[in-house]
Amino acid sequence: MKRLLLLLPVLTIALTVFSVPIMMSAESLPLLVASFTDWEPLEMQKAKGSWWYSEGPDEPGEHLFYYLVEEERLIDQNHHLVRKGGQEYSSFSISEGYPDAVHHPWRRDYFNPVNRHTTYYSVSVPAGTEAMIFLVIGNDKIELDYSREFGGRHFYRTSLTGCSVREYHFEIVVDADSYYLGSNGVVAEDPVPFLFEAEDLPVLVFDTPEWSKGAVVYQIFPERFHNGNPLNDPPGTQPWDADPMKANLGNDGFFGGDLEGVIDKLDYLYNLGVDAIYLNPIFESVSSHKYDTTDYMRVDPHVGDDMVLQDLIYYAELDDIGIILDGVFNHSGTEFWAFQDVIANEKDSEYVDWFFIRRFPIRSFQGMALSYDGWSGYAHMPKLNVLNPELQDYFAGVVEKYGKMGISGWRLDVAGEVRPRFWQEFFRPSVKEINPEAILVGELWGDSRAYLREDMFDSVTNYLFRDALFQYVLRAGKSAERFVSMTNYYLNNYPPQVLHSLWNLLGSHDTERAFTAARHDLDLMKIMVGIQMTFVGSPVIYYGDEIGMSGGSDPDCRRPMIWDEADWNTELFEYYNLLIDLRREHEALRTGDYSALLADGPVLIFSRSNGDDCVIVVVNPSDEEIEVPFPVTGEYRDYLDRTRLDLFSGENFVVEARSLRILVSH
Repeated sequence: MKRLLLLLPVLTIALTVFSVPIMMSAESLPLLVASFTDWEPLEMQKAKGSWWYSEGPDEPGEHLFYYLVEEERLIDQNHHLVRKGGQEYSSFSISEGYPDAVHHPWRRDYFNPVNRHTTYYSVSVPAGTEAMIFLVIGNDKIELDYSREFGGRHFYRTSLTGCSVREYHFEIVVDADSYYLGSNGVVAEDPVPFLFEAEDLPVLVFDTPEWSKGAVVYQIFPERFHNGNPLNDPPGTQPWDADPMKANLGNDGFFGGDLEGVIDKLDYLYNLGVDAIYLNPIFESVSSHKYDTTDYMRVDPHVGDDMVLQDLIYYAELDDIGIILDGVFNHSGTEFWAFQDVIANEKDSEYVDWFFIRRFPIRSFQGMALSYDGWSGYAHMPKLNVLNPELQDYFAGVVEKYGKMGISGWRLDVAGEVRPRFWQEFFRPSVKEINPEAILVGELWGDSRAYLREDMFDSVTNYLFRDALFQYVLRAGKSAERFVSMTNYYLNNYPPQVLHSLWNLLGSHDTERAFTAARHDLDLMKIMVGIQMTFVGSPVIYYGDEIGMSGGSDPDCRRPMIWDEADWNTELFEYYNLLIDLRREHEALRTGDYSALLADGPVLIFSRSNGDDCVIVVVNPSDEEIEVPFPVTGEYRDYLDRTRLDLFSGENFVVEARSLRILVSH
């Protein structure tokens, strides 16, 4: 009989007893055989690496178990061994009265390896439990900080850097009594540590590309940014300065913007201080928005060609600016050559299974698909069957072509409507194999926790930030506490390593412009920009927002970029430049820690810090001057008006109406 060193995590022992998950390491599927399974073999569930887990008992008392791996009986040496009926068993007990503390090492919520040397560790207890929790690694004991509440439980978390072998347990102090949480459960003494080698973890290592953390991204709608080559203009191109109230801004309206136009304006973008350019779709399409692709392997001739795209990537890279493409893999256009083949050959087409065809012939009515599935029902955007192997082979060529041209990543359209397996099993591995530092950003509008693990996206379009910011600055009430609550929702629930790469946007090609949403109130617009540029994440500037462009909802938000500086809001433009410079001067604003120091009525004070580098932001979007006790002590310089302040904790501080102040520690 073999005895293996196997792990049994969290035996959740409490007045209210929870189920006991059991975990082990094996190369092939193990079966759990236990008293709490009535001795019936139970298949365990797969974690990552060689690890498996299974739900255990939820009743107090002594429990016996063993494993079967390829019919071989295995005993867990981490537990007491007992002999009954001539057989040896592993044994553990669940006793009432011990803390209900949970640590599930196969879930990223509890065990979160960022890289080979940095890991986040978490423990949860029932909400309302008063406990101090410590991570114990070797001779080091590190207290866990409160992180969040979820599912009626309080999560406590800490991180450790510089340790490639994860060997640890926890100490839990409740009412001055110490308990221990290890691989042998919650015990009063002699905890057995959790032990994971760097090469075999139950959760995959996951980090976002380093360059993307805190990066300033500039979004360009290519057809409306700048016309660099009038010779490739489509028929019916309108004058660039046409009255937007009379011009055709819709899908079939063209102004001649192209990739050469972006190249022409690289100096402008470099001087503004952007780190990456996100281009709305550039692949061949019949529309101006190009979300109805005709050929993914071809740059639209009205936008440029492969050579121009390669030049753009090359010249942008010289300025340390990355190029991010828009990937529309949920649907194509009806002019997509594969869909045209289906129209022509119907059931005999070799591409039938690339789409979701209900019946033939292919039919639509008043712009809506009848005999096939279209995105949101639209006839001109047939939905793609992304799990089809032949279609994936085609997309593999797309990923390879543009990846080898040197793009810095992909923004992925309507990512939540695509089968997750496409991202997990095909797209992410394909992209990362070519360039591990390429960023993958999913277009998602709500809670994105399920997409920000290790197998789909590095970041998302963080509309949750926009919602919180608009609610705070532009809506009645102007509650700083609500802003903190709304942003804490994702800050505390998303893996911490993705937070600095989240795309914090004020607007996009799908929304009204920020200045229009602010009713052209420059003070409120500057407050929103000030928060965006100092908050946790990667600020995204929608082209023209920096000069105060107006625009309602789609397509009015897609007006041609204004290049006549006489029509710019120069005060706003200078403000953008100033704050982007601030981000470059202070690493705290790119990757530093965040803390909400005060949320009192409309007044918000938060800090960003990285060692001695500290930036404090003081905000009051209301129409009244408000006096609050300042939450910290120190010498600061107001970045915007260059005055110096000596501040003391608890000292009254006057926050002017409709203001944002940025205080730097040096």
